[in-house]
Amino acid sequence: MNIEIIAELAQGFEGRPEQARLLMKAAASAGADAAKFQLIYADELATPDYKYHGLFRSLEMADEVWIGLSKYAAELGITLQVDIFGSRSLKLAEAIGVSAVKLHGTDIANLGLLAEVSSSAVPKVLLGAGGAWSGEIEQAVASLHNKEVVVLLGFQGYPTPTESNQIARVRLLVERLAKSHPRVSIGFADHASPDSPLRYALAAVAVGAGARVIEKHLTFGQTMKLEDHESALNPDQFLEFNQTLRACSEAMGSADDAMDFGMSESEQGYRKMIRRHVVAGADLDSGSVISPADLVLKRTSSEQFMTDLAPVYGKTLKRDVLKNAPLAAADIE
Repeated sequence: MNIEIIAELAQGFEGRPEQARLLMKAAASAGADAAKFQLIYADELATPDYKYHGLFRSLEMADEVWIGLSKYAAELGITLQVDIFGSRSLKLAEAIGVSAVKLHGTDIANLGLLAEVSSSAVPKVLLGAGGAWSGEIEQAVASLHNKEVVVLLGFQGYPTPTESNQIARVRLLVERLAKSHPRVSIGFADHASPDSPLRYALAAVAVGAGARVIEKHLTFGQTMKLEDHESALNPDQFLEFNQTLRACSEAMGSADDAMDFGMSESEQGYRKMIRRHVVAGADLDSGSVISPADLVLKRTSSEQFMTDLAPVYGKTLKRDVLKNAPLAAADIE
């Protein structure tokens, strides 16, 4: 089972191009598949009288910087994704060729912006669904029918209380949406505290529930208190997070609807090793019809043996078999 791990860099670049590049390098070194920033224009997010309008303005960077970041992502072998909040940021996202845009949960019912994204050249949409109702999610998915859509559950609670994650919602939406919409998958934005013992386990639970995309904040270090650091891992922690999740995904594997579930060669070898031999539980006469009470399973030194009981039941013995003697295929008809 393949998963995508997104390093959420959010506003951690603080409007500084070199800081953005370093964060992206850290994301690539820590094994992320994608690095995601918030592509911010203050006037798309707030009115001039809003108390954080000045902060948003300080996060704006020139188009040339974003073009450079897109090229740098390609050099690092990582994809660039951005949050967009309106027409201007969407157009720039298109122009720099991002692999995906994210729509914040605020915009899940913003039909005008959904329509613009739907008609854009952006191939994939991360649909922030924290705080969203089911009808809003379904309407947004319908609006984005021509895109690859990841319904991204989870929300930032600085950090999010464990019991509020409701990861069971992942499995519910896999059943309701992903199975009927081949271009829709479910993801989880993990906001566990970096000091919590769940900082790796929570996302692993989401993978087990069916999440195929995991988003996790990355920062240089908690003590620096950069923007959006509250639930972020440092690069070394993110590397361990990445390795843990990929190992969990590998352990999930896949199962075939077949008698052996498509089990691995290793498990097939284990099955062969542990199977005891079919042995007579008492002296049996030739011509006897074998019943379950006639047989036991034991380890023997014989090289001619059977390990499965079911094919022996109801068969007729072709020779006398003494107690504790193994049965071979040639002994029954």
